[in-house]
Amino acid sequence: MQPHDQSGVKLPFDQVCEMVAEAGFDGMAIDLGASDVEVAHAVRPHMEANGLTPLIVAFPKTIESLEDTLHMAVDFGAPFVDVIGQVMPIALDDMIPVIETWMTMSDRIGMPIQFETHRNCITNDLYTTLQLLDRIPDMRICADLSHYVVDREFWFPLSDHDLGLISRVLKRSDSFQGRVASRQQI
Repeated sequence: MQPHDQSGVKLPFDQVCEMVAEAGFDGMAIDLGASDVEVAHAVRPHMEANGLTPLIVAFPKTIESLEDTLHMAVDFGAPFVDVIGQVMPIALDDMIPVIETWMTMSDRIGMPIQFETHRNCITNDLYTTLQLLDRIPDMRICADLSHYVVDREFWFPLSDHDLGLISRVLKRSDSFQGRVASRQQI
């Protein structure tokens, strides 16, 4: 998050962190899809100076690439890593070893992970994600349900069937994204 002032000039990290802390927030996400590790290290001292806890959002493009991010998250003191996995096999049976390998890596390093429900990642589709949850009982979710609202073109009010599907995801969710979606777009 790097807002700008009225002139459109991006605010410096120190000012952004001060504003977030003054607004009463406890932390901020460091999104490695929107920035990089260099930016994460640049914002870190400003977060620390303002008592903000960092959350790391990872977009691993290979199974192995998540490991460095998990180590960085431990070093930063993140409560968990939000994984938007860019390894996306088509078959469910090929997805399971990817998720399980990332979970094993997480356990070995001692950094919890949650898999965000997000477009263009391994949890892209609601039905596939529900099957993953059925097959991997320890898989935890960061619910960004806006992607599923668009993916499934949910009608309002939700049918009992659709509400049941979403409720299954929510039961396995430990955190949430606050996006707004319609049936057409996020």
